[in-house]
Amino acid sequence: MKFLKEKPALVIDELTKKTLVIADLHLGLEYEIYKKGISIPPRAGRQKKRILKLIEDTEVDRLVLLGDVKHNVPRTSVSEKENLPGFFEELSRHVDIKISKGNHDGNIEDLVGNADVEISPTSGFREGKFYFNHGQSWPDEDIKNSETLIRGHSHPSIQFKDSLGFSSTVPCWVKGPVNRDAVKKKFGKGKLENIIITPTFNELITGMPMNKDREKRLLGPMLKNGMMEIEDSGIYLLDGTFLGKLEDL
Repeated sequence: MKFLKEKPALVIDELTKKTLVIADLHLGLEYEIYKKGISIPPRAGRQKKRILKLIEDTEVDRLVLLGDVKHNVPRTSVSEKENLPGFFEELSRHVDIKISKGNHDGNIEDLVGNADVEISPTSGFREGKFYFNHGQSWPDEDIKNSETLIRGHSHPSIQFKDSLGFSSTVPCWVKGPVNRDAVKKKFGKGKLENIIITPTFNELITGMPMNKDREKRLLGPMLKNGMMEIEDSGIYLLDGTFLGKLEDL
């Protein structure tokens, strides 16, 4: 498993197909921004180019999208209806695509156009020693046969603040051990050791500062129910910098 430097994406070689993993594209977010009075053009084409460049650079055979591919709920915006089918159709000419549905993806099946896209339920899916899900729902019991859960949903970031009070927020990776007792109580004895929380792929989303609000960051049942030793988790910036454990930040 390799984290791509300066990119909110990772590549896994240890599966039947070399796989690129990204999360939280939130295509159609510009419509919500438009409703607040700011007009920006649709960004599905820009995101498609970013992904195609990653596919070319990493020579992967498959793309796994960890949910919240689209943004607007409960309705689907005109922009999403117009742009998502072409988005999927172009990407599917280069790689196989599999989606673990997120909480924003209720009708994603209607937006893939003529692309051959495999869509898993919100519980996600296991392949080899990895389990993939968005994070808003419990994984199924097959997670006990995996070693690492890779999930999105939380939009993790870290907030930096200087002595004058100015702050900035940057995306980050979160990798931490599971609470073995909590996992065993829920799923039974198994192999699960680590949870990786992926940063959002959408540059317009600043993210949830993991070192600021200790409650709001616990999104999804795995985190809310103490399945991850969150304070003992390592925090990594996209450039590879290891900042230390969350409890020290």
